[in-house]
Amino acid sequence: MTAKRKTTFLPLEDNSLKTLVEQQVREAIISGAYQPGERLVERDIATQLGISRGPVREVLSALEKEGLVVSIQRRGSYVAKFSATDIDEIYSLRLLLEVTALHRAVERITETEIARMQEIVDALGSLAQEQPTSSETIKQDLLFHEAICQAAEHRRLYDMWNSMRWQTQLLIALTAKTHYARPDESKTYHEAIVQAIRTRDGIAAEKLLTEHIRDAQRRALQALSLQDQDLQ
Repeated sequence: MTAKRKTTFLPLEDNSLKTLVEQQVREAIISGAYQPGERLVERDIATQLGISRGPVREVLSALEKEGLVVSIQRRGSYVAKFSATDIDEIYSLRLLLEVTALHRAVERITETEIARMQEIVDALGSLAQEQPTSSETIKQDLLFHEAICQAAEHRRLYDMWNSMRWQTQLLIALTAKTHYARPDESKTYHEAIVQAIRTRDGIAAEKLLTEHIRDAQRRALQALSLQDQDLQ
């Protein structure tokens, strides 16, 4: 008689709780519920969410890798606070990556991808009139730039851009605290870029994208200055 084979299963890992906690804490940081430089107390977060401190500790470690949290030994975890140097490095790297992606996209982009960009621009226009600093406005802005990088069909470029995703979104949230000259200026910038891409005008598209990113950098520095004044 053949001996019955014993099957050993590895325990299943349920990551749904960690994912939900991560989404909530990340959203709280990006929305400004937690201010730059503010301490993130594991115990308080766990109590509010009705969970143990373990998942919160894991989430803060994950958000540190995304650049949203800074951990200081024996002091705890804090929301990342950007310096002028940080802003310069992030925006200058974005410019390098997105301009390269843009020129590749102009050569490869499909009508479906252009239509998707136009949808994002239209959504930005509607949101900017009603709630220019909302989290949905910020997400749409980021989606537009992501669409350019995806249309480039360059996996390594996209991976590098995506590695800055949450820091970029946090900076967009920071610039949303300053104002364009007109409420529709954000839509105007993005729509002009789409039009240049639609006509395959890489030179015009690069000029517009560069102006847009430089303007965002300027407004990020302005928001940083206002933030420092509030802390004084």
